[in-house]
Amino acid sequence: MMAPMTVSETDADLMTRRQVACLFGVTSATVATWPRRGVLAEVRNEDGRPRYRRSDVEQLFRAGIQRRPRRPTAAS
Repeated sequence: MMAPMTVSETDADLMTRRQVACLFGVTSATVATWPRRGVLAEVRNEDGRPRYRRSDVEQLFRAGIQRRPRRPTAAS
């Protein structure tokens, strides 16, 4: 049986989903969708938890990812 793939980056080179979400002002759930949408690559740490390379996050931040405007609610 093969072990799951992990990355060899140090913890300082990786960011948690919560850290990325805080930086961009979005929810952790939003960040979780980015790898599936091709916005940000995700790697797994030794525990199998999702992490994001700091260099990738910084590049995305400099590129200025755009948030979609909120849809008006029925009460608005």
